[in-house]
Amino acid sequence: MVTGNGLIARGARARLSLTASATALLLAGAPAHAQTREGSPPTAQQPGTGSGVTAPSGDQGTVDPNSGNSDASGGDIVVTGVRASLSSAQGIKRNADQIVDSIVAEDIGKLPDRNVAEALQRITGIQIQRSFGEGSSIAIRGLSQVRTEINGRDVFTANNGRTLSLEDVPSELLAGVDVYKNPSANLIEGGIGGLVNLRTRKPFDFDGFKLSASATANYYDLYDGTKPQANLLVSDRWQTGVGEIGVLLDVAYQETAFRQDQISSQPFYLLNDQLNASGQPVNATDYATAQGLGRLGQPTYLSHGVGIGQYLGDRRRLGIDAAVQWRPTDTIDVTAEYVRSDYKFRYGDYSFFAYTGDNPITPDFTQPFTYDSEGNFRSGTFVNVPINANTSLEQRHSVTNDYSLNAKWRPSDRLTINGDFQYIRGVTDGQRSIVILASTAERLTTSVGSGVPSMIISPDSDPANGNGLVSDPANYASGAGYLDHIEHSVGTEYAGRLDAEYKIDGGFLKSLAGGLRYTDRSAVTDSSTYQYYGLTRALSPDLYEQRLFRGDLYRGFQDVPTSAVFFNRDTVLDYGATRQALAPFVDPSQQAALLAGVGYAPSDRNTQGEKTYTAYGVARFGSGGAVPIDGNIGVRLIKTKVSTAGFVGSSPRVQTGTDAITGAPIYGNGPITFNPVNVDSDYTKALPSLNLAFHFTDKLQLRLAASKALTRPGFDQLNPNITIFENNPTNGQRTATSGNADLRPLTADQLDASLEYYFSRTGSIYAAGFYKKVDGFIATITAPETYSFNGVDYVYQVTRPVNGDDGKIKGFEVGGNTFLDFLPGWLSGFGAQANFTYVDSKAPSPDAQDTSGAQLTVPLEQLSKYSYNLIGFYDRGPLSARVAYNWRSKYVVTTRGNGSGNLPIFNDARGQLDASVTLTVTPNFGLTVDGTNLTNTENRTYYGVASRPQSSVLNDRRVSITARLTY
Repeated sequence: MVTGNGLIARGARARLSLTASATALLLAGAPAHAQTREGSPPTAQQPGTGSGVTAPSGDQGTVDPNSGNSDASGGDIVVTGVRASLSSAQGIKRNADQIVDSIVAEDIGKLPDRNVAEALQRITGIQIQRSFGEGSSIAIRGLSQVRTEINGRDVFTANNGRTLSLEDVPSELLAGVDVYKNPSANLIEGGIGGLVNLRTRKPFDFDGFKLSASATANYYDLYDGTKPQANLLVSDRWQTGVGEIGVLLDVAYQETAFRQDQISSQPFYLLNDQLNASGQPVNATDYATAQGLGRLGQPTYLSHGVGIGQYLGDRRRLGIDAAVQWRPTDTIDVTAEYVRSDYKFRYGDYSFFAYTGDNPITPDFTQPFTYDSEGNFRSGTFVNVPINANTSLEQRHSVTNDYSLNAKWRPSDRLTINGDFQYIRGVTDGQRSIVILASTAERLTTSVGSGVPSMIISPDSDPANGNGLVSDPANYASGAGYLDHIEHSVGTEYAGRLDAEYKIDGGFLKSLAGGLRYTDRSAVTDSSTYQYYGLTRALSPDLYEQRLFRGDLYRGFQDVPTSAVFFNRDTVLDYGATRQALAPFVDPSQQAALLAGVGYAPSDRNTQGEKTYTAYGVARFGSGGAVPIDGNIGVRLIKTKVSTAGFVGSSPRVQTGTDAITGAPIYGNGPITFNPVNVDSDYTKALPSLNLAFHFTDKLQLRLAASKALTRPGFDQLNPNITIFENNPTNGQRTATSGNADLRPLTADQLDASLEYYFSRTGSIYAAGFYKKVDGFIATITAPETYSFNGVDYVYQVTRPVNGDDGKIKGFEVGGNTFLDFLPGWLSGFGAQANFTYVDSKAPSPDAQDTSGAQLTVPLEQLSKYSYNLIGFYDRGPLSARVAYNWRSKYVVTTRGNGSGNLPIFNDARGQLDASVTLTVTPNFGLTVDGTNLTNTENRTYYGVASRPQSSVLNDRRVSITARLTY
């Protein structure tokens, strides 16, 4: 994997053409030695000149200013393989108007990376989140508010958000990826963290006919299965009577599998053994527990159980890129393109938990207990702990269709005009269903805190309680149920823009550019409530399944039950068959509803509309002198109109019966009345930017940048739906949950500096610093609100997102890369790349609390303070090899985790080793073997402090064999 430090042509130098073409994505093992050829070099590679303008794919090569000697033959030096990747990436960084890092095509195709998020983890300042062992999302310099584009245009997954799920895109479809870490006025607004632009290939990137194909077999060791992968690119161009025409079709298909094994301890709760003023226990149960454990007067934190999770699933990706280019004259280029991302995700799991939730857990006082020095539970035995044995299905199918038309006209050598139109439509469907079986752990012996938690369940000594075996279906005869949930999202957008740039010869001012952009976007999301169906009697024997744990789970771990009983997983994987199978076992009053499937209430729909009107202007300038300076200054003006529609549901209290003994009325919830709510808002923002580059020498430059960026709230955060229930059977605090249609966008004032030294065509070192002050961080809080029923006012504690205080993010990046060209012979094929990032953050976290409810200060979610990459590679002749190690320090997963007792959950430090080896058998054929997670990395999380572990997780190691053919 190679990321970027760029190149810029200055003065009279030889030109070095780097053929990091689209072929490099498929023919990963191209030779790395220098060659020569005659003819003019292709256009220098640049990142997108402006969002919404079709940019070069980046495969054509780069003019290298670092070579001081021209080719003796007068032709161009052509470098292929990893060297071309590294040099092309350097070229993008150094030539860009902003601070940019890039990955060129070969990097994505050649490393063991199956999606864009996996590839981006190698770039300085980027940290990725993993879902079931695979990269799923990213943060840039500590902020997850990242804008995604394809070829400089909007792209999104229809899932209540604004961006593309990076795991949806097969990496083979792309020519390159550019990461903009600071904006300029010509870039589309929307990411205070940064911008990720995915670049596809175009037919005019190639000299003529091009055919590339690859086939891969991927083996997953924990899953113990093999899945296929393939890619086909066909492109050609012709001279016709109406001008030159090019056509390209690129299809990428992937099937992947995964298994994730997890063993978890439940939240740690502090025993309250205090006495009140009269000498009585404040909490009698906790006092008795502390007394029985001999812990009175000492802090004691007991974990409320332990559990197993085993997830088995698969992913399928289909990507299509079809492009047609037409050049009727030398001054006009027209490009029409269709990009399709089709992603399916599914898993069925076995979840086995013995836990009490918020309720007290009862120790077996006859057995030994151990604690650490702070009173955290380490080992012991508990009695009569409730068990849930759950089998579930989760699946998502997301399809995004992107249609675009771009025309570029150069009426003169100075003036360039771009027109661009886009229509994009995304649809996502999802289900989540859970079959719950219930039992009891008569005796639960567990240890936590040192290695993987243990979970030993055994019978008690009372035969009247049954045999106490979790492998006996008879012990799951009561307390079962079924949860059902569905989602459907549709997002569309029309976007159009017009851009112009006028170049000015001589003087300080180099060019003036400006443009207009209009978008009309809609997002409609239906998300059902979780409907519960109680199973009133034991299931038939054919619906049960024994699942082996001991010796199989967690690569042979022994301290777990031998097996447990679950609802049949094969049935669960069929959503309709599950409901059919369970219908005979629910109450007759629920059978029809179960068979029909859960539906949508009016308040389950969140409808958003958004229109934006944008204008920008940019002036580019430069001057000579002892220290040449160039740069740009500009401003982007945006007016945003938002329309939000939803419902306020209200359920009055109604009498549902009479107590047979006391005669007192019994109350329940009445029918829900839905009243529509519509909220319209608009805001106008100005986003200025300044980018400067000081060229101290031909090899050393300093960038300084100041800018303002913007991120709009997610559509789920703007959701106005709320349902209020008057009935309050516990006489406790009334509560409700909603979004907030009045949220304003987040804005960030940014300062950036980057010192870059380029000492060869594949060698550079750099150091960058950054500071962001974010206004309006969105935080979820609970506050009182008043609602009325029949003229009576009630106060509810309503949880909803609000714009909070300012946040600050600061840090620095350092890195470098080089080939060891000074070494003799084959040793010159070795190279290395390394980078390190430090990010510190301060942001409001009103939900972060410990078990006593005390406020905690935590950094931004998903942000590691430290991260680094170490990459070694070899590329000479027919052999190419790379080893990449990625590491990040601990980070906050969530400030208030679901099922964690509202404790923040931290992810421990984690590193992963990946590698690949390619042999170029012939100029047209190569073989690659690659692997991920080669060190079998364990992922661990904990509650607040490391002495309170939450989970230990193992994922697959993957080994792949790929054959690539290119003509």
